[in-house]
Formats: sequence, structure tokens, C-alpha cells
Amino acid sequence: MLLETELAKFWEWAGMTPDTYPENRGLGEWETEYTDWEALYKAAKEVVGQLNTEFNHDLAQQLVYALAIDNESGQVLAMIEGKLESKLRFVKKAVNSNQPQAKWQIAELLGNVDVENREQLLLNLINRNDDKYIKRRALMSLSKVNHPKAVEVAQTFLKDTDPFLKLVSKEIIKKKV
Repeated sequence: MLLETELAKFWEWAGMTPDTYPENRGLGEWETEYTDWEALYKAAKEVVGQLNTEFNHDLAQQLVYALAIDNESGQVLAMIEGKLESKLRFVKKAVNSNQPQAKWQIAELLGNVDVENREQLLLNLINRNDDKYIKRRALMSLSKVNHPKAVEVAQTFLKDTDPFLKLVSKEIIKKKV
């Protein structure tokens, strides 16, 4: 499995594992300094092709990791959005993962493509995550999918301690559809 090999190279370079990455990545952007992105992108593209043929949980998990670590450039997300034929199973895999950097990108994806139950998936991202960035991104996507529902949910965040979540909520509430 080529993606597994490329991910192992990244984890070695980063001095982390998929389990330690979410807590130890800091503010990020350092991932862009990795020098072998092209090989990782090529391997991710192959996995998307394989998932189009037959869904495989191990391959999907590897793609979740690739999505998470590519959170700055968004090339893996674009690949998934443009080339993955049946997105629902992958989306569920990412939503239920331990990778916040994958989850917020899935929230973005759900705002752009029609996936079965996407409104409920977005609500789950909002309600079942402590990460405020995931909540914000999911709320913004929910606004695209079902603006009245997003307004209803945004009302609950008007007094949140996160100033950015409050700002996003205020913007959604005042936006006319």
C-alpha cells in the first residue's frame, strides 16, 4: 500500500503518529515544509481510485490521515471532492475519526457537495465536537445547506466563550437568504 508507506515517511519526518498528531501539531502550517508532498498526493489519488472500485476501511482511514495532514493546501480535499464517486462512507469515516483537521475539512466538503444526510452529518459535527473550529466550519456549511436551521443553531452560540464562533453565529443570523 503506497499511501501507507508515504504516510509512514511523513509521520517519521514529523516525529509523530496519527494518534499524537491532533494534540501535538500546535498551530500547524509546519506541515507545508514537508518535502515529499507530491509522492503523498500521488498515493492519495491512487487510494481514491481504489475506493471508487471497492470501499476498504483501512484505505479510507489512510485517506483520512492524508486529509488531516494536508489541511493547509487542501489538495487531498479537492481530490476527494472531485474524484471520489461515493462520498458518504468516507465522510462518515472522517466524521468519526480522531482527526480534527480532517473533520473541519469534511464540514467544508459537506457545504459544497450533496451527500446523503449531510444536514445531519453537519449537525453531528457541531454537537459532538468540543473543537470550536470544527463547530464554526460545520455551522458555515450548514448555512449553505439549510439556512433557517443554521440560524436556529447559531442562536445557541451567541454567548459562547469563543469570539470567532460568536462572530460566525452573528453573521449567519443577520444574513438574508
